[in-house]
Amino acid sequence: MLRLQVVLQLSPVALGTIVYFTGGGLFISGATCICLLFLQLLFLDEVSDTPMASIPVNDNASPPQEKQVTSRLHILVDPTDALVDVVAVHGLGSAYPHTWVGKERRRRAWFSRSKPEINKVMWLKEYLPKDFPATRIMAFEYNSRWLYEADFQGLEEHASALLDALVEQRQHSFSRPILFIGHSYGGLVVKQALVLSHKFETEGTDHRKWIARAESGIIFLGTPHQGSNYGMIALALSFIYRPLGGNYTQVLKLLSDGERLVQLDNEFKEVLSRGATKRTICFYETKGQVWTWAFGPLVTRLSARLGQGPEVAMECNHNEMNRFSERDERYEKFIGKLKPVYNLLINPVANEVVKNELLKRLSGRIINGSAYSSTEVGGCTAGTRETILNKLMDWARDSTQEKVCWMTGMAGTGKTTIAYTLCERLEADGILGASFFCSTTEDETHNMRHLFPTLAYALGASSQKMADALLGALRDKNVADMNLKDTFTALISTPASIDTSPFHEETRVIVLDGFDQVKDRDRVEAILSFILERAGAVALKFFISSRPLSDKFKMTPQLWRFDLYNRPEQEVRGDIKLYVQRRLGELAERLGDKGKGWPAQEQVDAIVDRASPLFIYASTVCSYIGEEDDSQIKRRLKAVIDKAPVKGSTKSPTDKLYALYAQITDTASKRCNEDIKEVLGLIVAARDHLSTQSIGSLLFLGDGAEGESRVSAALGPLRSVLSVPNDQNEGVRVIHTSFPDFLTDPARSNETYYLNPSECHRKLATNCLSLMERMLDRDEIEGLQDPYSPMDKVKERVNISGALEYSCVHWISHVVEVYDLKPGSAKELEEAVTSFFEVRVLRWLVHMSILGKLGHAATSLRKLELHSQASARVRKASMEARRLTSQSHSLLEDYPLQIYYSALVRIPKKSDIAKRFRRDWNWEVTSGLAEDWERCEGVLGMGEWVYSVVFSNDGRMVAAYSWKGVRIWSVEDLKELCVLSPPGDLTCITLSSDGKSIAAGFEKGGIQIWDVETKNERVQDIGKGSISCIAFIDKDQEVICGSFESICRYSVKSNERLTNIKLKLKGRPLSFSRDGKRAILEGEVYIYIIDAETGEKISTLDIPEFNKKAAAFSRDGEKVVFGLNDGKIRMLDVQSGNEEAWLIGHVNAVTSVAFSGDDQRIVSGSRDDSVRIWSVSDGKEEMKLVGHTEGVASVAYSDDGLRVASGSWDQTVRIWSVEPGLEERQSSSENRWRVIALALSSDSQRVFHTRGGERRIYIQNVDDGKEERPLIVGRDHVNTVAISNNGRQAATASGKRLQIYDFSYPTSIPMVNMEGHDDLILSVALSPDNQKVATGSHDKTIRIWDPKIDEGKEEKRLEGHGDSVWSVSFSADGSKLVSGSSDHTIRIWDLESESPMIKTLRGHSGPVLCVAFSSDSQMVVSGSQDKTVHVWDVETGEVKQQRMYGDSIWSVAFSSSNSKIVSGCNDHTIHVLEVEGGEMAVLEGHTDAVISVAFSPDQQRVVSGSHDKTVRIWDLETGKEVRGVVGHTDSVQFVKFQDDDTVLSASHDGSCRSWDVQTGKQETMVNAFNNWVHSIALPSDDQFLAVGLDSTIHILDMETGDGRTLQGHTGPVGSIAFSHNNEKIASVSYDRTVRIWDVEKMEEEKRLNDTSSTWSAALSPDSKIVALGGWDGTIWLLNVETRAMEKKFKSGQKEVLSMSFIDDTHLLLRFYDAIRMWNVETGEEDEDVADRANLPILLCDGWIYSPSAPNSRCWFPLDGISRVISNASCIVFGLMSGDIVVVKFKESRR
Repeated sequence: MLRLQVVLQLSPVALGTIVYFTGGGLFISGATCICLLFLQLLFLDEVSDTPMASIPVNDNASPPQEKQVTSRLHILVDPTDALVDVVAVHGLGSAYPHTWVGKERRRRAWFSRSKPEINKVMWLKEYLPKDFPATRIMAFEYNSRWLYEADFQGLEEHASALLDALVEQRQHSFSRPILFIGHSYGGLVVKQALVLSHKFETEGTDHRKWIARAESGIIFLGTPHQGSNYGMIALALSFIYRPLGGNYTQVLKLLSDGERLVQLDNEFKEVLSRGATKRTICFYETKGQVWTWAFGPLVTRLSARLGQGPEVAMECNHNEMNRFSERDERYEKFIGKLKPVYNLLINPVANEVVKNELLKRLSGRIINGSAYSSTEVGGCTAGTRETILNKLMDWARDSTQEKVCWMTGMAGTGKTTIAYTLCERLEADGILGASFFCSTTEDETHNMRHLFPTLAYALGASSQKMADALLGALRDKNVADMNLKDTFTALISTPASIDTSPFHEETRVIVLDGFDQVKDRDRVEAILSFILERAGAVALKFFISSRPLSDKFKMTPQLWRFDLYNRPEQEVRGDIKLYVQRRLGELAERLGDKGKGWPAQEQVDAIVDRASPLFIYASTVCSYIGEEDDSQIKRRLKAVIDKAPVKGSTKSPTDKLYALYAQITDTASKRCNEDIKEVLGLIVAARDHLSTQSIGSLLFLGDGAEGESRVSAALGPLRSVLSVPNDQNEGVRVIHTSFPDFLTDPARSNETYYLNPSECHRKLATNCLSLMERMLDRDEIEGLQDPYSPMDKVKERVNISGALEYSCVHWISHVVEVYDLKPGSAKELEEAVTSFFEVRVLRWLVHMSILGKLGHAATSLRKLELHSQASARVRKASMEARRLTSQSHSLLEDYPLQIYYSALVRIPKKSDIAKRFRRDWNWEVTSGLAEDWERCEGVLGMGEWVYSVVFSNDGRMVAAYSWKGVRIWSVEDLKELCVLSPPGDLTCITLSSDGKSIAAGFEKGGIQIWDVETKNERVQDIGKGSISCIAFIDKDQEVICGSFESICRYSVKSNERLTNIKLKLKGRPLSFSRDGKRAILEGEVYIYIIDAETGEKISTLDIPEFNKKAAAFSRDGEKVVFGLNDGKIRMLDVQSGNEEAWLIGHVNAVTSVAFSGDDQRIVSGSRDDSVRIWSVSDGKEEMKLVGHTEGVASVAYSDDGLRVASGSWDQTVRIWSVEPGLEERQSSSENRWRVIALALSSDSQRVFHTRGGERRIYIQNVDDGKEERPLIVGRDHVNTVAISNNGRQAATASGKRLQIYDFSYPTSIPMVNMEGHDDLILSVALSPDNQKVATGSHDKTIRIWDPKIDEGKEEKRLEGHGDSVWSVSFSADGSKLVSGSSDHTIRIWDLESESPMIKTLRGHSGPVLCVAFSSDSQMVVSGSQDKTVHVWDVETGEVKQQRMYGDSIWSVAFSSSNSKIVSGCNDHTIHVLEVEGGEMAVLEGHTDAVISVAFSPDQQRVVSGSHDKTVRIWDLETGKEVRGVVGHTDSVQFVKFQDDDTVLSASHDGSCRSWDVQTGKQETMVNAFNNWVHSIALPSDDQFLAVGLDSTIHILDMETGDGRTLQGHTGPVGSIAFSHNNEKIASVSYDRTVRIWDVEKMEEEKRLNDTSSTWSAALSPDSKIVALGGWDGTIWLLNVETRAMEKKFKSGQKEVLSMSFIDDTHLLLRFYDAIRMWNVETGEEDEDVADRANLPILLCDGWIYSPSAPNSRCWFPLDGISRVISNASCIVFGLMSGDIVVVKFKESRR
């Protein structure tokens, strides 16, 4: 009895089986007990998890009294770095820990008496930590006994105990992910626990809610989700064993209670829907227990099915499911399935917030319909392609195999369906990273710029860690402007790097399909190159399927080529046959003929014969047969088999496929011949999938349902080749690309259905234009009366149909296709396009704005504008629409209706688009608009002098640098992309070809390379020598740079220096050829062309006086061009060094040169402020681009030759269009700086402004923009002036002060100021080498100065003259000086001797007014007040010749050969004398004294300057004036020939000018010798003008310019303000003082010390308060009487430009981008100004409006504004260009 009890207790399942065998009886026979005993002895350790030692034995057969089991968690492994909790929950009848112990019996030898060895493995503790090291592993123990000693607890009680135990153990790790492993019933406990935790979420204080909130995964091991057949048997046994403690009511009933299980399933699926549980896997056994062999497994696949996640079979029985005794194949399979779930927990999918942020960062670059799940292709038919798919899956899982698999095959071989099925299987395995399926009808999927952003988003959405890495990479980036390579690097390569392990050692697979559909094959190959290059370094594999593209990657190590075409014929044929049998079998079942011999085997074989090896044939023919009515299916099958190919040979698979297409179209034509060709033509040509309704609208087949019905009827017979969705809003798609190929191939298609591509595009373009003509002319837009309607309001009103949207977006692409496919055939289309531009282009742009496609519109218009087949009218109209769009892009994105108002107000008045569409509005621009479109497309502010400018090779970006750093812009929309602040002074920069990397060289040595988007350094190398030039080479893989005597190369990829070549010639590289193989080297004497790879000399060039920054190679490296300091340009051959051309036209030093992309043109920039385009073939100037207001420092050509960029010292970068046909702005005769001061008259009729570096006040009429005579303020008398031989420096003397100006710099501030003379300076001379300056003075001394030192340094003082020194002149070598004095003597000085005076020449009887050396220093000529000219022999001191004239001689000069002398006389005449002979000529024409004369280099002409303010040029052969030039406004003191074609002059008017000898036209003017006007102000009565000229305030008469001065400031006066009664003036100066002046008394009343940086002021109406505006936007209010600060407040803006009091409490503040009203009492902005009359026009964020009419607004771009002022009727902008723009309000004021 004892043993029987043990058997009964230990063998419940066996007992149940026997009971079942006996017919379900509830008695136990003796035979049964014997059987049970036998089973127990055989399977003691297999049947029960309860160990023998734990079972009590009781003779009285009473229930066991073992201690009750307590529910608890056992911690098996607890690492400190745990990332995941694994919780194992055992099943029924089990006990911890034995349920998780695998046992391996080792049989003893037959002769051994010892017991068999048993190897026990607690795999949770011994195996699992090795696979998942960062894991805490716990096992949950609970009372699962059901046959005896059951604790009468049900599923909910066990689940609640599990939750309590978890909460206790996870107090400090609530958010840690959990991986549950539930065996059998334990899986149900886990499900119930998560359901309970989900319910607790509503109870805020219950910590059990955190279990459901934690990320989790669940592994079910043989869990009977659907119940078990054995449940009823166990229930019966528990009833028998009830006296022993059995319990069925709570536990076992669940296994047979289908309703309760369904309820638990539904509740659990609700938990799954919340997303915390990431993945479930259901394992089921395939073997039964020994004692259940007749009934199979305890938990079958059907029983284990959850309906969520994969179901995995395990080759074991139920008891073995949770036991592993060794790391065998079964364990490895289990762990392999576990790893993706584990990795998903460690690296969870991105949450919605992160995904939304990714969407925002990748906005506009993600294609939503490109993933495999979005396609309509579908996967392989079950059972087909298994061999291929298994190989591909093995490749995907095996980390040792190649990282890239490229599957190729001809059209129709089933590549896409294989790729689709592969995606399904990869996703089921948890290793699908992303997919991208290209489509022939989805144009967007052809845009490879969208590829990597789309993949990146999918990867980021599937992995939180990847998403975080992506967001980090996208910080401060604009993906829209990335090139392909950098997009791949930033979005794929770097975030998915193996080093960062974004998927935790798991490799994800990216599937790319249909690359052969992309037209841009070069770009596809580039993408493959990027992938293959970086594949080994990323935690990704790439599967690519396409037709064969190129063999260039054939030998790539990372690539596995998988060719479908070479698959075994039997394999392919077998798959096709299986597919055909199943498809036709489905038709047989539909017909009720299944199993009745249809289709016949020979019919199946015939289809297979035709289809092999093209799956597309099999798919199409089965669809074609099946689309017929049931009664006709058999007939159609027979017809297909009987039909012979219509054209050509049918031997090739493609021929067979085309024959099928011909049959399909023939059949279709018989049913619906009316519309089918039109519909097919549209579908083939369309750029996007169109719905049936949109197709009907575009073909004008009828409105609404009628058109849709006709299209559906036409498409009905073609459903085998077209995917026609049931949803009318979805697009019709071509199933396979071979069908459009067939239709557009005249040799293949049916004549009836041949579609000419050109005609298809022409018709679709015409229909798009016609549809827009109808729909854009509706009054929806006009119905919006408010032109300031924001975008959201406009979208509410305007409904854009699918057909209209398609027409708006794609009409231009179809027009361009017509031009491309059939040039010269678009006459009618051209008329429609022209009409479109003339009538409705603005409506179109409004709709494009609503659609968010303005950027696309500009790009499309550019294509039309540049197309050679388009007419001139169409090209011009496209250009105007594009520039209108680009100019107002930011405005129209937010306020689309402003295209009729603000956008049109600012475009050129003579433009066609302005004349057609400009409306009468409240605002008008009366001044500052160009008359017509100019070549300058954009002005980009730099904020500092621009030193260099470069294009990216693709022309999409331009970069420039100043001392402050580097800026990069997008060329099309002029948007600033990046600002870099390098750590040091830059010397050169270069952009990579794609514009995504920028390299710079430094003055102190070294280079740095940045990623433009991330601003991160890629390469940084600190060198010793200053870097002189730098360039990207080798497809941006390397950077080459030059410094003194060396050339280095760097790898961009590895950040390493590759080479450092020591040059064999001393010098500094100036420029590299495009390929980096050659360099221009500046030597000590000559210029060399060298081999940049070896340092060897190629040729030697003699280029004197060239500018070091102006040297460049042609793109082919065969020519070099140099810009010279004299304004000329030389072009030479590299190999021979021979001169090929001189380019002459600039009138000042050439600073930069560059070749166009085709080497046919050269662009140059000069200090003469101009940019010029030259023809390489004939050296002629083709174009002169003017607009810069200071010297041009750098120029660059875009590769396409259509644009030029220039950077200037005027602090701007300009983008120029250099295509023919645009207006060129006429060159100004003077340099212009930015506007620095503005004032408006009280009647708003005149605007006063001044520019930097000038003392002129310009007066302009507000209504018509005409200028009045300018006022010139406070002239300082320039005593004397001299210009250097090279024309770039000038020395002037004013009073006792000597100043040196360098015209190489864009400023009229003297570079050197020198004082030392005790009296007025009378004469000045520059040495030939410009290293010394000599001055003569009334103080009887001569002084020699070093002009290079900042403050000037006196080197020598020459004393000896007894009276004033009127004239000084250097010898040709600069070693001697000659001087003439009022003491009647001439003295010659040796400047290198300690006793400098060499000789005194006596002979004149009056003051010597002028002297000059001959070029050989052997003679001196002098002129005197005694009316004589003397020629002296320097060696002997004798007079060689003497001449007397009619009056004092003011100037003399030798000719270059020293054979002639010219002199200028006070009697207005000029005399030319031969040194060895008599007088040659007397030149008459001046009307006042001739002050300066000079010979031309060829000695054939003379130039003269006079007190009559003119410069005259004389021909010595005829003695006549050949050119007289007028322009100076005061005496001309100095003249000279710069060369035979250019004359330089300097005047008392403070200007230095250059003149063209042939035309007499003034080329340049530099106001070099003026003080500056810094501020101007007008009183309310406009009676006079207050001007701040340096530190002096001038009160000027408005008519004469004369007036009085207020002196006291010691620094420039930056701001002046009148009191309301005009009796007082407040002034602010750089000397940090504020002064109050009495206008009547002309004296200072108060001085307020201002220690802040203020630059604007205003007086209150009662003159008691002065308001000051700071550079940082701070406002101070100072009490004039007490001098105390009363208030201080922040405006929130930057520099306060100007201010004025409106009344006692309101202050008007003017900033660069705003004019705001401020309440001085509250210190806050006053926004409530709408009801105030006669207030100034305000400016806010670019919007100009009047407070009295706030609904009348105008938008004005804020770029390039330097000053702004407004009053009640107009606003005036002063620009950086020196221009002013006046915007006037036309509405009558209240």
